[in-house]
Amino acid sequence: MLTSQSQREPDSGHGRPRMELAELRRQLAASSFIDDEARQRLLELTQRLARVRALGGEYTRLGLSEAAASAMLNEPIAV
Repeated sequence: MLTSQSQREPDSGHGRPRMELAELRRQLAASSFIDDEARQRLLELTQRLARVRALGGEYTRLGLSEAAASAMLNEPIAV
């Protein structure tokens, strides 16, 4: 079952709450590089995406934005 991105996700269990998606989007929009917390959050989302894509069918078309993929590779984002 897919859930809305706006739903708050549980804390990561590492003493700090997970980075909110809005904050991750803000960092991706503001800079070609993201901090370690944002990179960790993006890695978690990438792993979730892989599990969803493994469902097959229409789900295989899902992917990261160009900005998110570039940030994961620590490359400047083309504007």
